[in-house]
Amino acid sequence: MKKNRQKRLDDLLNRIRMASSTSLEELSQYFGVSTATIRRDIKFLEQEQTVVQTKGGVLYRQNRERTPQRRDPRVSFIEEKIRIAEYCTELVEEHDEIIVGPGTTTFLVGRIFSGIDDRRFRIITNSLELALETSGISNIETVILGGEVYERHSSGFTAHDDYFSTCHQQHKLLLSADGIDLKRGLTLFDPRFLMVFKKMIAVSSTVILATDSSKIGKVYFNKIADLEVISIVVTDTDAPARFCRELEDRGISVITV
Repeated sequence: MKKNRQKRLDDLLNRIRMASSTSLEELSQYFGVSTATIRRDIKFLEQEQTVVQTKGGVLYRQNRERTPQRRDPRVSFIEEKIRIAEYCTELVEEHDEIIVGPGTTTFLVGRIFSGIDDRRFRIITNSLELALETSGISNIETVILGGEVYERHSSGFTAHDDYFSTCHQQHKLLLSADGIDLKRGLTLFDPRFLMVFKKMIAVSSTVILATDSSKIGKVYFNKIADLEVISIVVTDTDAPARFCRELEDRGISVITV
């Protein structure tokens, strides 16, 4: 198979995995090829039992025939999130133990992680949906954190104590926040998630903030932490240059994609 087609197939699968459903026309326009080419690619992926083509559209499914998810209407900045998610796969190393924190962007990154097949690693998450996504994948071990169910997340307010009280302090944490401000740090709208964020940070030696630029400059009442806890920021190219320079001056690596 030609290298450029393999790259397109990989990118195509990532886009379908992120959006859950799309159309041949949208994919054709994005990749700059004909709908016939996209249709052939989809047929190939259908043979792999990875996607299913429907009348007028394409849906993502897993090899174990799980029913495809509908597009989440709350997902915005999807193009930016996909680029961020794809870059974050480069930060996963062999035998990493990665905590995936609550949030839309981190959930999408976690879904991209499910496509990594050349490294063995562990995912620790409080997302029920993400745990189902990664369970049964041979090179990924999944740990689901307990607690009360809140929409798609198991957002335990006290039930996480057993895990966090016995685990080591060398996790990589994939983090998101509702607000990111140079003076007020990382903030959150919903206070129910505040304690689990703090516990995740406390056991992590590397904190990766995955965020689109729309969160920059926003401030909410519930403070998660100062910016100094962050090791790496992965954001999109619309992030303000002054903001990025300030982070780098503080010793935080900034990647724009």
